Amino acid sequence: MSKRKKKKNAQKLSSLEYKGPGGKSKTKGPGASNGMGPEDIMKALNECTECSDTSPITSVYDGNFKPATTGREEDDLEWMIDNLPTLPYVTGSYLDFMFSNGLTTGDPDSDDLQLKDFLYKQNIKGIPNYQVLRNAILHAKLYGKCGLRWLSEEDGLIMVPHNSYVTVLEDDDEYGGIRKPVCYAMSFKEGENFTLGSKDIKLDEAEFLEKGRLVSKNKDIVVEMPENFVNLRCDLQTEEGVSCLMRDKQRLEILCNAYQRLNYDIKYDGPGRLIFWMKDDPYGGAGIDHSAGEIVNNMSGSRNTRAEKARAETEELGRKIKDSGSDSVVLAPNIFEDMDHLPRVTKATEFLDYLTMKEGSIIAQCLGITPELIGLGDVSGNVSMEKIIDNAMSNTIVPERELFATQFSPMLAHHLGFKKVFFDKYELKQSIDRSAEVYKLALSIAQFESVEDSGGKFDGVVEHLCELIMTMM
Repeated sequence: MSKRKKKKNAQKLSSLEYKGPGGKSKTKGPGASNGMGPEDIMKALNECTECSDTSPITSVYDGNFKPATTGREEDDLEWMIDNLPTLPYVTGSYLDFMFSNGLTTGDPDSDDLQLKDFLYKQNIKGIPNYQVLRNAILHAKLYGKCGLRWLSEEDGLIMVPHNSYVTVLEDDDEYGGIRKPVCYAMSFKEGENFTLGSKDIKLDEAEFLEKGRLVSKNKDIVVEMPENFVNLRCDLQTEEGVSCLMRDKQRLEILCNAYQRLNYDIKYDGPGRLIFWMKDDPYGGAGIDHSAGEIVNNMSGSRNTRAEKARAETEELGRKIKDSGSDSVVLAPNIFEDMDHLPRVTKATEFLDYLTMKEGSIIAQCLGITPELIGLGDVSGNVSMEKIIDNAMSNTIVPERELFATQFSPMLAHHLGFKKVFFDKYELKQSIDRSAEVYKLALSIAQFESVEDSGGKFDGVVEHLCELIMTMM
């Protein structure tokens, strides 16, 4: 970095004023909108009694930051994402409909010259910024939140997973009763679960003066200001957001249990329960005098020996049945007299029928999609597909677009020099495709004109139909 740039950064760090608690002036650094310099951010990190991590497992604040922990809920969420078969199809359709009209600035020239150029440009990791946006929205939808970080116009956007950063909050002294985001702290290493705990944080001012970035002196924590970071959420009432899957956990648990039980039954317990009835006297004294046999059979040692032998042979039979194939023959010892088969109360086919009919619709509803929009659910015969698409887009997809666009628009617009960035307007299918109606009216006009040529009179009818066609074009 040149001496001029270093001097400029030093002046920037020392010249900006921030009125802190008690009205005292403080130096503020790169976050002009927050009035926070390296010293202020370090103090906020060390004095903050609450960060955005609200894990249900940890309820005690040890020192300053609430440690990030992974509880049972996180495990359930990961299992759903990894194992629900229809989830990739539904989430893929969700993103396709979300971005079906593309992003715009409202100015076609700016879109072609600047916005599209940036969106299709690869970021520092070789991923197009457009795909980073798509992935971040989906991650926020599934996990509740996702970080979207601005590096530069050249290096682009990167996605920060939900468990790799925390929001640092501070009490607002001007209004009171408000906790506002001060900055965002994340791990220096990509993909690492991040927790600040109660350790002291020392920011490297020399690093800021030289490279303009805020990092800890031991290079394990990166601090990003709000103008360069978006905490993308599907629920803006909390900094952690809420996972759409956890909101519908009751129904999704039914799906999970059905799959787990079905897999277990197929692997271990397909036919149900088998009961083998032992003979009354499997090891009796067949060749012994009756009285002597009774004496031997009634001795405790003899009874224990017979019980152990019967148990061992029963366990061996169980292993043979469990490990056998469907076409294998299992030979049972002669200690058993008969066998009964108890079929399963719920059959595998019933599980499969339920999963086939319900899983996709349930997951679509979790993500806020009308199931019929992506070919799921029941469609009434008297409702056109255009009407279904229009209703689903207008009432579910368009509001979702606005929810996310209003979050990332300020950051993108600020750095790219636009007023705002938003999803292009959705045009109703029914208001576009009227070619059939126009064709019928055109035929009617031709017929009326032929009648008039033959001497008939239809005052104003042709003109009226022409005007009607013009309103439909």
